[in-house]
Amino acid sequence: MSGQNIDARRMETVDVRMSAMGQDRVFHISGGTAHIGAIATAYLAHEGNAVVEVITLPGHRETELAAELAELAALSLKCSVAVVVGIHLDSPTREDIMAVVEEARTKMKKLLKDGKIYRSPI
Repeated sequence: MSGQNIDARRMETVDVRMSAMGQDRVFHISGGTAHIGAIATAYLAHEGNAVVEVITLPGHRETELAAELAELAALSLKCSVAVVVGIHLDSPTREDIMAVVEEARTKMKKLLKDGKIYRSPI
């Protein structure tokens, strides 16, 4: 993906999947070269706010996106969630990064609205 302009080509770069873990949900968000960059968990506090915690692997920059999407999911679904994010593009421009982040947000909102659960074959 070296040097490509994600936004201009209107490529679908981000994959967002949701799986059930009992009443809770796990989200897998990947793009480009998939990996684990950050993991965020979120749950509802007694006041109705989401409590979010994030672990970021060294050298990765998905912290803010993972936290944002975990909070969104927990508040939308009213359950505990884990969001695993790993998006890697070679030499992205600032515009590429902004486009990929917006694509992740849009796809997460659509998935939360549609509620489709991905079940991987065992």
